[in-house]
Amino acid sequence: MLTVTGELIVRRKYLVLSAWVVIVLVGAPFFPRAAEFLKPGGFSNESFPSVQARQLLQERLELSSLTIDFVFSHPEWSVFDPRFTVAVDEAVEGLADYPEVASIITHLDDPSRASSQSNTVHVSAGLTIELEESVEFIEVVSDVVDPGPLELIITGGPALYRDISLASERDLRRGETVAFPIATIALLIVFGTLVAAVLPAAVGGGGVLVGVAIVFFMSQGVDMSVFALNIVSLLGIGIGIDYSLFYTSRFQEELRTGKSVDEAVIGAHSRAGKAILFSAVTSLIGLLSLVTFDVMMLRSVGIGAVAVIFAALLAALTLMPAILAILGERVNRFRVLPNWAANPRISIWLPLSNWVMKRPWLVLVPTSTVLVLLAVPALSMRLGTVDATILPDSLESRQGFDVLRDELGFALQTVIPVVYTFADPSDESSSADPFQAENIRKAYDIGHALERLEGVTNVSSIVNVDRTLGTEQYIILYTHPDSITDVALKRIVEESVRPGAVMYLVQSDFHPFWPETRQLVTDIRALIPAQGELHVGGGPSEITDIINTLYGKFPYIVAAVLIVTYVSLLFLFRSVILPLKAVILNVLSILASYGALVFVFQEGNLSGVLNFQAMGVIEATLPILLFAIIFGLSMDYEIFLLSRVSEAYDRTGDNVASVAEGLQRSGLIITGAASILIIVASSFVLADVVVVKAIGLGLAIAVFVDVTLVRALVAPAIMRIAGPWNWWLPGWLDRVLPEVKRLD
Repeated sequence: MLTVTGELIVRRKYLVLSAWVVIVLVGAPFFPRAAEFLKPGGFSNESFPSVQARQLLQERLELSSLTIDFVFSHPEWSVFDPRFTVAVDEAVEGLADYPEVASIITHLDDPSRASSQSNTVHVSAGLTIELEESVEFIEVVSDVVDPGPLELIITGGPALYRDISLASERDLRRGETVAFPIATIALLIVFGTLVAAVLPAAVGGGGVLVGVAIVFFMSQGVDMSVFALNIVSLLGIGIGIDYSLFYTSRFQEELRTGKSVDEAVIGAHSRAGKAILFSAVTSLIGLLSLVTFDVMMLRSVGIGAVAVIFAALLAALTLMPAILAILGERVNRFRVLPNWAANPRISIWLPLSNWVMKRPWLVLVPTSTVLVLLAVPALSMRLGTVDATILPDSLESRQGFDVLRDELGFALQTVIPVVYTFADPSDESSSADPFQAENIRKAYDIGHALERLEGVTNVSSIVNVDRTLGTEQYIILYTHPDSITDVALKRIVEESVRPGAVMYLVQSDFHPFWPETRQLVTDIRALIPAQGELHVGGGPSEITDIINTLYGKFPYIVAAVLIVTYVSLLFLFRSVILPLKAVILNVLSILASYGALVFVFQEGNLSGVLNFQAMGVIEATLPILLFAIIFGLSMDYEIFLLSRVSEAYDRTGDNVASVAEGLQRSGLIITGAASILIIVASSFVLADVVVVKAIGLGLAIAVFVDVTLVRALVAPAIMRIAGPWNWWLPGWLDRVLPEVKRLD
């Protein structure tokens, strides 16, 4: 099949090239607009209990979990100076006219919002809209709120997500600006000629452009997260250039055997084309697994990755052969460096392959030990989520977050809203009255059960005002709730009770997004009231739902990806042992990447060098993303290595010679391809958003470990030791499996 399509492309090379020129010209205007319809966030799901609790808080208690936060300050005026308070009131009074604003709370309503360290106060506007709408509404707020003589910083969820979107787009442009020129230099080192070096970068870049343009159109009909764009672009650049590199290299090799240009293109298409096709399949297996998760961010990466990998594959198997058929021998023009591939005497791969073949156990034992040691830190991985510290401190929203945290203890203490519902709010009988004696008793039991949970430092509710009071005292206290004069108690009554519902604010010294807090959420949910239901809201509850949902499914997804990949490699190489080895080694590469993530981003090592603040946890989606990405990419290199070994074995029947030849012929190209991917991934280490930085570093480390330890040393050593067993296939299975060579 590939031979036939190669012949067709050679005959219609100018038509294929013209079609691609049209496609690129059509897609080009949409490439820079890719983020236009992407949405902020994407880490939650409407079916989560925490989301339902958030909706309950909004509907039953008129409390908004989404706020825009304002930090007002003055160098001289104290916060309770009439001039300061008047300026604050005048600044925010216009917000009350907007239906999107449910409430405005200033330091006059809550004195704890005034800093004791400086003339600074925290004012918040609770919103009635969802996050996506609030990011747009923040622009309206910026115009309406005039601080006058005060200094103002705007922060909060909407501002943070707006800045994350802007920073992500800026990171993407910076990454592309750095990656393409350096990748071209790496290609020049591999090929030695300017034409051959520029060609994969150009073809790969064209594939990326088309893939990202597809993402633009898809995002208009499917909800996609802005966080996906960087990851999708990183994949597209790396994979697109890699596929084109492999194709160009095989074309040059075919030319060196004395074939004509057309024969060289057809030969490259039938041999490298098959390896590229199966590489794309294995990459898609891992990345398509992301579509199965009920979280928009992961689903977006899966959808976007399919688009860019498909575009990269199409470019490598259609545009590249058409251009090579036109260029012919001119692909070797303008040589500036030696031809490493044509002269094995100046390559390290010949002596390395011979050394590995002579001492396989000496290679296997220490390198495998190093892989295991690299993976050890992953055992202490703490999953969680991140806050505003993923942004650089040059952004206004991050600066505001830092002021609130450092001066007012914002986000240092966990507050979990818990709502106890015991009757329908429309019920006009006494059963819905929260101050009815029986309802006070039930609420009291729950409130004091919450106080006894490990990690709870305080509970605020109508029945947790004073620990010395018992149930009967509370019943007497609330005999006439309208006549309460104590300001603090009156405020609790006004804010935390409604017909059929009582709210508790559970406080803890645990960090809001750490594993210990998730356990506290789980313990709260385990409390079963005698009547009614408990609803647990807040950020800790949402991250608990996210992690439970993701990691309840993740082991099954991993198993499915491993099995499907194994079967696909079984078809390709017709061996039981080789696919098993490939899968195991890929898992080791991924675990080494996990270990690096923990060492750097959880524990904070190299934080000064990489310019970030240690997270203390690993963002919950990162291990899943890296598994999906790295598994496919590592398998690419395994396929290219095994393809050359398999070709040699079919020709010679000598296992040792075949492994050595496969390593020699693929070593330079795999190293070059990996170098390009490492360069592209490392360019994202320059990102401002820490999550993007972590993905870039994790991917770069995984590819480096894979190409240096796994493909160059461990894989050939195992194949040398296994000997003829590498190619073992039971007779009955040989008869059942389809003949993949027909693809040639």
